[in-house]
Amino acid sequence: MKVKVKDIAKAAGVSTTAVSLVLNDKPCRLSEATKEHILQVARELHYQSAGAFGRGAWERTRTVGLVLAEEENEFFQTFAAELSRCFFARDYTVLQCSVGTDLERCCQAIKSLAGANAAGLIVIAPCFCGREPRLIKLLKSLQENGMPLVLADRAVYSVFCDFVTADHKYGGRLATEHLIAKGHTQIGCILCGQEEYTSRRRLEGYRQALAGAGLPFLEERVRLGAFDEETGYAGAKALVKQGVTAIFAGNDQIALGVYRYAQEHNLRIGQDLSVVGYDDTAIAHFLRPPLTSVRQDVGRIAEQAAEALLRQCDELAPAANAENYYFTPVLVERESVGERGEGG
Repeated sequence: MKVKVKDIAKAAGVSTTAVSLVLNDKPCRLSEATKEHILQVARELHYQSAGAFGRGAWERTRTVGLVLAEEENEFFQTFAAELSRCFFARDYTVLQCSVGTDLERCCQAIKSLAGANAAGLIVIAPCFCGREPRLIKLLKSLQENGMPLVLADRAVYSVFCDFVTADHKYGGRLATEHLIAKGHTQIGCILCGQEEYTSRRRLEGYRQALAGAGLPFLEERVRLGAFDEETGYAGAKALVKQGVTAIFAGNDQIALGVYRYAQEHNLRIGQDLSVVGYDDTAIAHFLRPPLTSVRQDVGRIAEQAAEALLRQCDELAPAANAENYYFTPVLVERESVGERGEGG
């Protein structure tokens, strides 16, 4: 049977974190005698590392792993770039695995990065994997074996570790309140599925804003799909038929689909139909008229994720008390929202 880190820890009478640090030759405050004792126990148990083993290995593997969902998502692309910049400034290299929406790819990427002796992992789980038992079991197993872990943007059910994200509930409320302030009362919402963490939180903000204004929440005015243009197009088609005058789009890609539907059906954005997007990506600037969108501070989110993971590495253990870090988004007003009744 394959010898695991926890087997060595039990035999040596030390923590799994201590064993992991010594086997990967990471800098730590353990005495030389303790280090040699751990290595001796590992040799006696015939432990075989998945990566480099022995003195000097740490210098060759000063890396952290990033598991990235939906690689075509501009927000995630920017997050990855900012994260690499943060770690590079601390002499770390980021090994990135883009896994799309595939659970199998996600689990394999996590295993591979852990096996490559990464100092720790930052994981953005695929949209539909927040409650997947396989992913939950894998992440918990890594934590038990001393792997520092940070979740970014999307929570994973019952996995308690440092979590860094924007306050998406506030962002959804901000977008909807802006439409209400412009006089709109028939407001639709287009999002990814409610099983996706950020989508669920943005929907909560939408509902909260409606309730605060005394407006009813109608299930038929919420259209669900994916974070893509086709979902926006299909959602706009259904919502316009219901008489909505304004749409909160769950991201800028969805808003792009709303624009395309409006253009094909001679609806003027900002006059006949108002739209607010989310993420404030480059799309928002290039659309005509430019799109009002909720901006996440991706640079600060990436910096906090890096800081949270490095703190765990420096303290020689996963976070004892998991911290949640929420960053407040802001609304960037442009020309896609008009006063109710304007032009139409």
